[in-house]
Amino acid sequence: MRLSFLHLIIGTLMMGVAALAFDSAAAPPQSDLKTYPLLNSPNSADISPDERLVATECTIKDDSGPDAKIFVELVQVWNFREGKLVRQFQVQRVEVHASAGRFFPDPISGPRFVRFSADGSLIAAYIDHVLHVLRTNDLTEIKRIELKGPSSTSRAFRYKGTLRTTVYAPIVSAFELSPTADVAAVLWVRDMLYGRVELYDLSSAKQLGAWDAPQGWLGFDRDRGMAWHPNGDLLLLAVPNETPCLSPGNAPDVFAFAVPSGTIKAELKTGLLVGDVAITADNRVLAVDSGCMTVFKDHDPKLKVFDLNTGKHLHDLHGRGTGVRYRISVARNGERVLAYTGKLKIKFDWGDFVANDAMVDATFSVWNLKDYSGVVTSQDLKGLNSSGLRISPNGRFAVSSGQASSVFELP
Repeated sequence: MRLSFLHLIIGTLMMGVAALAFDSAAAPPQSDLKTYPLLNSPNSADISPDERLVATECTIKDDSGPDAKIFVELVQVWNFREGKLVRQFQVQRVEVHASAGRFFPDPISGPRFVRFSADGSLIAAYIDHVLHVLRTNDLTEIKRIELKGPSSTSRAFRYKGTLRTTVYAPIVSAFELSPTADVAAVLWVRDMLYGRVELYDLSSAKQLGAWDAPQGWLGFDRDRGMAWHPNGDLLLLAVPNETPCLSPGNAPDVFAFAVPSGTIKAELKTGLLVGDVAITADNRVLAVDSGCMTVFKDHDPKLKVFDLNTGKHLHDLHGRGTGVRYRISVARNGERVLAYTGKLKIKFDWGDFVANDAMVDATFSVWNLKDYSGVVTSQDLKGLNSSGLRISPNGRFAVSSGQASSVFELP
């Protein structure tokens, strides 16, 4: 008990020291950004290349009697400045009956993703093992690509003298479209450790390539950790080498694969429990942390910048005293980067005598990539989901999906 209390006191002092250091290396100044709310709390959102429209994927629930609900999956296109729905496409409609506890389970177990193509003429939506390719101007479905993914893995264990087996089905952890061609990259993860990348041509519906990722803790994050090089010839993947609350190992944790062969062209050691990555046209790799704050560790991780070719650590960008974490997004024109900078604190559980991190507020920050100068930090955005944050192609807007779904106008 005394040791745990001492850990708490020391941790609190260390947080205070970090706060003092924060003044000399601060995040960009905070400002109340103009906000355009998005309806229906979309599961995923993306801004068009001309920055006029937002595509969203959302789940609408309607009552279908006292013991049933209708779950409707919709892809919608919005004129976000005017708050007008331009058009929508119904992906599926499923009736779900209540369980014994009056719970209505989601008929889709995995995440959903929606993305604009490089020229904005197409929208690709991944929903429940199917890739829907839609024309942006009328949302007509021109291709429907069924994705099987890798086979399931299983693990046997003995419980109370009985041998049992757990089966781990693959789930899609990340989904991104090429910045130069109509090609989708899909990251499948099984049993948290095993990843596989698959490439699909949106026009022909054919698989262009597939390869297994190096083993690592891929299953802790979704909608992050995979990024296309602006030239479309490389695909970067973040592969954490330890679980979130441990110290990072010394093994490479960012890999650059040639497209479509999957040959590893470069690898980096970030020194982080790497969560998300991005890359610029001049081969700067940007990486952020996904670890959990503990009493002694991971109090103020920086956004790190590396040279892909040499592996050299080029620069650090600072948060608001408790780090830059979880999510990073670089504008397609390479001028700005966005990252999650919400504050954390140590919360001590006196019942179990353990310390955990707890959210204080939720913000994102934007920097200029030409000179690393700060652009802006958002206001506190209650319910902001770091995994749903993206910057627009020209860096003039940010968009979030989930509970705090909005488009934010950047200065």
